[in-house]
Formats: sequence, structure tokens, C-alpha cells
Amino acid sequence: MISNVINTFGSKILIALISFAILSLNAHFLGPSGLGTIGLIVLGITISQLAANLINGSIIYFSSRISRGNLLLISYLWSIVSISLLYFINQWVGFFEVNYSFHIYLLSLLQAFISIHLYILLGDEKVKRFNLFSLLQSLINILFLLLAYFVLEEIEVFSFVKALYLSYGIVFLFSGLSILKKLDLRPSLLSSDFQQCIRYGFFIQAANTFQLLNYRLSYFILDAYSGRAALGMYTASIQLSEALLIPGRSIATVQYARISTKDNDQYAQRITFLFMKISFLVTLIGSIVLLSLPTSVYELFLGEAFSQVKLLIICMGLGLIALSSEIILSHYFSGTGRQEVNSTSSAIGLAVTIISAFILIPKYAAVGAAISTALSYCSMFLFLFIKMNFQKGVSAIQFLPSKEDVQLLRRVLKF
Repeated sequence: MISNVINTFGSKILIALISFAILSLNAHFLGPSGLGTIGLIVLGITISQLAANLINGSIIYFSSRISRGNLLLISYLWSIVSISLLYFINQWVGFFEVNYSFHIYLLSLLQAFISIHLYILLGDEKVKRFNLFSLLQSLINILFLLLAYFVLEEIEVFSFVKALYLSYGIVFLFSGLSILKKLDLRPSLLSSDFQQCIRYGFFIQAANTFQLLNYRLSYFILDAYSGRAALGMYTASIQLSEALLIPGRSIATVQYARISTKDNDQYAQRITFLFMKISFLVTLIGSIVLLSLPTSVYELFLGEAFSQVKLLIICMGLGLIALSSEIILSHYFSGTGRQEVNSTSSAIGLAVTIISAFILIPKYAAVGAAISTALSYCSMFLFLFIKMNFQKGVSAIQFLPSKEDVQLLRRVLKF
């Protein structure tokens, strides 16, 4: 298991470095306004996948419980139908940028298919292959952007869109080929499998929907009240600060793949507390390092127009540390089949976001958005902290470091 954690952490570090390079390229060539538009495009792709993930989000949990061929077929059909329906609805109600709406939905469908393939791999604990395809997608993206900006001299937002098409298309093809051998289709069970996926997926998707709106609702509010340039500034700070969550998300990926295939809740609790403490400590250290960098470093990386980025990260600091622990706790509940807990947590976070964003953003612009984000993250962690204490065999003292943690960590490292 520890090799999978290290591999996941390493791949996410590389992906983060590539993402930083992409962020820097877009910031320098397109400026705050262009970066704000890219932020809305990426957000649009993510939002339009919400309906598709009503089924897709349950793949990891059910990959060891029902036919994988059935999972693939059900997920494909659901993705096509749901995203197509959203596209036609968008003809009457414009959700996203008019100039990019068609591309947003087409890219969403490709990304939904890729997610299906990767979730099947993760459900089989093929973590390294999962990481490889994720890394490949980022590599292709930046290579095309370098070609577009420096060789073809296509300095426009659409160059980023074309890079997404190329990276999504290649990863879709190769990830699809990698799962073909282990697919077994059982037509007689399609109906019952679909019902199971819908029941479990409902709570996953409710949590994902609330979580996404919680993370990104501020984008729309900030764009409406303060303009695209302020949104670009906030987008840059979000992308940089979320690098602090790489350790927690790396651990959580392996944690979820492991405990979702087991029915031992005591084991799930023990590794959850261990991983939560590690995630908290690493994120705390990372936050101190990131915030110790002078403003000139941020300006060198992004450009002088992004001088406010460090202040925004400072405003989000406490919330990011809380979120690093929340991520581990939420994967415990989802991995043990209790997605309704995460749905409630995300709903609480969303309520805090809505209230605080409308109060703070009109007055403080991007700084208000950052503070709103921090408040939301802290509220989600507080809820899961309280909820975790109601689990059988759990007490608040287990959140503190102990000798047992060291012993368990040694066993995990040997394993």
C-alpha cells in the first residue's frame, strides 16, 4: 500500500508542477482576464459532468461487487444521455460562456469516459496505471500549449481548448485499451446493477455537487461583482494553494481504493486517523513554506498583474489545513458506504459559502472570496470531526498523535 501512496504522491507532484507551468504560461500570455475565462471553461467542464457522475462515482465501490462490463456499459450510456440532455437544455438556458459552450459539453463527455476507465483501474487497485494516465494527460496538455504559444504563435484562449481536446482524446484511447481484458458483460443483471449504482451514486453525486458548488460558486459571484480580472487573480491563488492538498489527496486515493474493498471498519478507522495526521502535518509544513515566499516570487511566476495572490493564499491558509484533514475523513465515510455523511458535510460547506460570499465578495472582492472559502472548508471539517466521534470505538483523543500511530505507520511501511 505504501508504494501506491508514494507513487500517487510522486505523480501528483509532477502533475502539480505541470499545472503550475500551464498556469504561468496562461497568466503571462493571456493575463488575468484570459486566465479568468479559462477558469470558467474548466469549471464548466467539471459542472457539466455532475449528472454523468451520478453513475460514474460509484464505479470504484462496485468494481469488486458487480460485473465490470455492466459498469462500463451503464456508465457510458448514462454519460451520453445526461450530458446530451444538459447540452439541449443549454440551448434555452445559457449556463456557460456562449463562445465555448459546445466545446465545454464535448470535452465533458470525453472527460466522463476517461473517468470511467480510470475508476475501473482504481477499483482494481491499479493505482500506478491510474497515475500514469493522469500524468500523461497533463504532459500532452502542456506540450501542445508550448507549441501553440511559442511556435505557432496562437496566443488565445482557444489554444487551451485545443490542448484539452488532444490530451483528452489520447488518454481516452489508451486508458480504454487498458481495461478491455477484464470486462465481463452480464445482460441479465443490467437492470439490478443499474439500480444499485443509482442508489449508491445518488449520495456520492449529492456530495460531489455540493462540494463542487462549495469550491467554485465563488467564481460566478466574484465574476459578477468584481469582473474577470479579479476572477483571474482568485483562480491563480486557488490553483497555487491547492498544491498544499496534494499529500492528502494522494493518500486519500489509495485509502479509498483499499477500504472500499474491505468490510473491516476498525481497520478503516485506524488507517484513517493515521493518514489524517500525516496529511495535516505535511499540509501545515507546506503552508508555512508557501507563505514564507516573498511577493516577488509570485510576481515572477505569474506576472506583476498578480501581486495580490499571496494575500489571497494567506486568507485561505487555515481553511486549506482543515481541508487536508477533511479529505481523509470524507474518504473514510465514502469508502465504508456512508456517502450521506459527506453529502451533509458538503451541504453545510455550501451554505457557509453562499452566505459568506454574498456578504464578503461585494465589499472585499477576491479577498472576500478567499475568506469565504476558508470558512467553508473549516465548517466541513468541523462537521466530520463531530460525526467521526459518533462512530463505534472512536474517541476525540484518537485525533491526537500517539505511540500507536508510529507502530501502525511502521507496519504500513513494511506492508
